[in-house]
Amino acid sequence: MTRHHELEVGLNACGVEVCPHASHRQLCAVASYLHRPGDEDEPQSRVGELYLYQLRPADDDDAAAESSPRDRWTFAPCATTRHTRAIFELKWAPATLARGDTAGNPALAQADAGGFVSVYEVSPSNPDDAADDDAAGPGSSSSFDVNEMASVRCGGGGLGMATCVDWSPATGDFGGEYFGSCRLAVVAADGGARILAWRESGDLEVVDERECAHDLEAWAVAFAHPRSSLGSNGGGFIFTGADDAAFKGWDLRAGLDRSPPAFVNSRTHGAGVTCVAPSPHDPHVVATGSYDDKVRLWDCRRIHRPLEACDGVDCGGGPWRLRWHPERRAIACAAMGGGVAIVDWSGREGGAREIDEIGEANDEIDEANEAEAEAGGVESDVWDKWEPGSLSAALRYGGHGSIAYGADWGWKRGGVTEDVVVSCSFYDKGLHVWSPR
Repeated sequence: MTRHHELEVGLNACGVEVCPHASHRQLCAVASYLHRPGDEDEPQSRVGELYLYQLRPADDDDAAAESSPRDRWTFAPCATTRHTRAIFELKWAPATLARGDTAGNPALAQADAGGFVSVYEVSPSNPDDAADDDAAGPGSSSSFDVNEMASVRCGGGGLGMATCVDWSPATGDFGGEYFGSCRLAVVAADGGARILAWRESGDLEVVDERECAHDLEAWAVAFAHPRSSLGSNGGGFIFTGADDAAFKGWDLRAGLDRSPPAFVNSRTHGAGVTCVAPSPHDPHVVATGSYDDKVRLWDCRRIHRPLEACDGVDCGGGPWRLRWHPERRAIACAAMGGGVAIVDWSGREGGAREIDEIGEANDEIDEANEAEAEAGGVESDVWDKWEPGSLSAALRYGGHGSIAYGADWGWKRGGVTEDVVVSCSFYDKGLHVWSPR
């Protein structure tokens, strides 16, 4: 592996998210968290800073990059540091704020220790700047403004911390219309789960909640893949995980506060569930991480009884964040004390069939017997193609000097010939970019 560039941010780095949109694929948002214990004169506080960097490959004719592979990728700050409450999670929206014929600006959600979920618009400081990094060139740089669009307090009880947030999936070419109908799911330190939506005024509001979704602190929430039988049910489906070692699923059609979870698994994880990551490649495959140091894959074709797809893999530390590769079945895993691992899965849901065919098969199943599908899945020959494969820790990156809380794939929408990973670590405030191979 090759480490290209590293730097130190201002506060303890606890998360990194690379923008998923081709028009802004160079943007890298970094979260930070600092707990100030307080004393007789000052109360305790939790403060954070939001950093925005451009991750840039060197020009092909860059002599320095040619002589030193460490210079092939570099970070460049591109926005003023935003001071905020301590941040638990950042998540880019799956659609941009399209305006007219432009590509649109990306939006970024933040869950923080004050119990708030905030949404920011990231826009060029100079409107004349090219939004598309292909047009601007790999070595060019731009500056951006990070402006708050909306914020709502949705943490409950105790410290009231909002710990994880996710956007509902974007299906089709929504453009700016996505933000009129999308929802956000958030979990909190009180064990609660909440659904947020936009008011016509442009504000965020809590539209559904369950204060005791888990018995202990909740750390993970994610919407189901939109082309799974769960996510395509017309009302949405979310997964949650918490310190009670429970992995749960919730059918949002009935309302979080009015129905029990669709499933509960409290026996498999040996400790708290720290993250949940549905696969973008296989609609019914979901990855989980746990304080027991393992990454697991779940076969969620049967709504009421998901099964482990294969044996879990030990990452040498608790997987705090899992990020799927956008083009292949590999996961970047921030494994806290175990550093960063690249986890490969050799299986697949659809065998020789492509995801489009799986989606079509799901539609046929739903049309044939919707009631049975809701009750726990339908038998179909499409499932005969399931290949469980195996999970393996293909590579471990030990370049960080502290707990690794964030990892993501750089430049997610093409334009490069090599995989690059961006990762961060807590006490040493490290932000690194490196190539696995």
